Amino acid sequence: MVCHPMHVDDPGLTPSEEEYLEAIYMCWQKTGERIKVSELSKCLHVKAPSVVQMLRKLGKKGLVDYERSGVELTKKGEDQAIRVVRRHELAERLLSDVFGHELPKVHEWACKFEHVLDDELTDKLDEALGKPTTCPHGSPIPTSEGQMSKVMANELIDVPESGECVVMMIPEEKGSVERLLSLNILPGAKIRVIEKLPRGALMVQCGDSQVALSRDIASKILVRGPRRYRYRRGRPKR
Repeated sequence: MVCHPMHVDDPGLTPSEEEYLEAIYMCWQKTGERIKVSELSKCLHVKAPSVVQMLRKLGKKGLVDYERSGVELTKKGEDQAIRVVRRHELAERLLSDVFGHELPKVHEWACKFEHVLDDELTDKLDEALGKPTTCPHGSPIPTSEGQMSKVMANELIDVPESGECVVMMIPEEKGSVERLLSLNILPGAKIRVIEKLPRGALMVQCGDSQVALSRDIASKILVRGPRRYRYRRGRPKR
């Protein structure tokens, strides 16, 4: 998805390049390791040769370090990626909290909106919204200084039978949000794992309802408790 920005802080970056930096950063948050081309290809729904071409382009701009083993952001690339994440998540808050946009569509619209914001306008938006700390999906919003609160969480798929937990973050994809919204499984909701089902699926209780979740969607829901935290999200240490 490409749109023409009205103004960005670095006029040398296109919306597509910003989206790549954002995707690399978000993938790194989950693993802490170099990101493979195949992973980026799946995340961005772009064929591998096109991903390689873009990574080489970003490498020439000093934004990524790309090798056959994978890619990671340089300090310059990381700073830019965090700025894009901040714009995106504040745009989601604006669309959800002020415009009353439906949650399943918030992510898609924010992807367009993030490219027309500069740092000054983003800071004003942050102030107008009351400096929210998370986006509507529960992800922490970076500060204007580029700092992001660490999230210590488990994947729901790892919670044992009879384990109780609180939802911290949900995936942003439209289909996943529609499914979870219909079940009232949103940030802050309390969940109890009733049973581990075949193929990694879970039977869970949320409120008065018991529902089955596939392994795919359960692995994308981050929760607090009851076991030790496995997922850490925050700004990389350099």
